[in-house]
Amino acid sequence: MRIKFSNHTLLVCTAVLLVIASCTRPPELPEVPVIGFDNIEFEILNQGDPLFEQNELRLTFSVSDGNGDLGLDGDEGADNEGPYRSYTLVRENSQFIEFGQRPTDPPFTCLDYVIEDRENEDLNNDGDLLDTLLMDFNDNQYNIEVDFFVKENGSFNELDMRAQPLFSANQQTLCGITFDGRFPCLSTQDNPCDFVSGSDRPIEGFVTYAMNSSLFLPVFRTDTIKLQFKIRDRALNESNIAETPEFTLQGIQVLDQNED
Repeated sequence: MRIKFSNHTLLVCTAVLLVIASCTRPPELPEVPVIGFDNIEFEILNQGDPLFEQNELRLTFSVSDGNGDLGLDGDEGADNEGPYRSYTLVRENSQFIEFGQRPTDPPFTCLDYVIEDRENEDLNNDGDLLDTLLMDFNDNQYNIEVDFFVKENGSFNELDMRAQPLFSANQQTLCGITFDGRFPCLSTQDNPCDFVSGSDRPIEGFVTYAMNSSLFLPVFRTDTIKLQFKIRDRALNESNIAETPEFTLQGIQVLDQNED
């Protein structure tokens, strides 16, 4: 079985492609997912086209899970309810907390506050969309997390993509792109997430997670980098942390397959 999935984030133009070639029933496996690095590729799609050029970083990894409960639909948690919700609003004495209301609250970041105008929703039901409200960010809205590390003076240091590009407001607000995301439920059934939730069938295969951004080349240039990543199953069991070998974008670049 092989799955290809493309992440959709800010500054990203992607689609989801699900391809399953074959799947054999594996032996007894733990219900906590286990992953391992398989491949990493970088490709410049539609190179030279000012409207449609994309930079794509594709991470392929092996995955096994004893009951096969892997994957999330894009709309699960969209109502901000349940375990896959985006956030929980913080309350004090049953009242929502607005930005600047308490001196001990953190400074503004997109991981600590939600802006009603961006959500286009009156979250505190006060009749307007003018408020910025304190929240608890829910990491469990994602079933894959990817961290980037850059080699400097022989050591690797994490680079938070939410803080990119340098010298932008994102450095302080962490409102840039994230490559944490979701891969879909690993089934070809009509309602794949319902199927994997109730099938209790072990699964083994490979997932290709494609990340698209115009920032890859400006941020990393010819730097030596590596990725660390982990996944969660639907029961929120976390896998081991897997890691790519160190690489440069130029060293893993493949030609655009659509070029003549």
